[in-house]
Order: sequence, then structure tokens, then C-alpha cells
Amino acid sequence: MEPDGLAPAHALAVAFADALMTRPDTLDATTVRRLRETFTDEQLVELTLKVLKFNTQKINVALGTHRWVPADDVATATWNTDATYVPAD
Repeated sequence: MEPDGLAPAHALAVAFADALMTRPDTLDATTVRRLRETFTDEQLVELTLKVLKFNTQKINVALGTHRWVPADDVATATWNTDATYVPAD
């Protein structure tokens, strides 16, 4: 998957994210080599953790336990210590 109009590094990051979320078994040695040639170890760790973070949020959506946050509240959103959203007054 090479999205049109993206720089090669960005297209590689998108392909990595897609594979990591859907079919991690498709990350072959060639792809891993390209990732290591393109990104630093720190960038790969950050990219991997961000993809996995957002991927785990699918669990809440699938189970219906997610909480919708209105777009106008995102900039001023506050959260309880148990990570639950506090609606704006």
C-alpha cells in the first residue's frame, strides 16, 4: 500500500501502521530493513507505540464502552484520574 501523494518515508510509515494493525505477520525482513534504513530506532519505537495505542482503542469501540467527546470540547477536555472524560460545564 503506497498512498498517492505521500513522501516515500510517509508512505512506508502508513504501510507499516496498516500492517501492524491488521496483519503483523506480513512484516517481512525486507520491510523491516526498509524501516530501519528510513527511520531511527527512536522513531520506530515512537511510531510503533502510537500505532498500538490507537489500535487498542478499538477494543472500547468494539465493546461499546468508549465515550464520545464532542469536537468543541477536545481542546478543553479534562480527565479524571481513572481516565474518564469530564464533560465541560
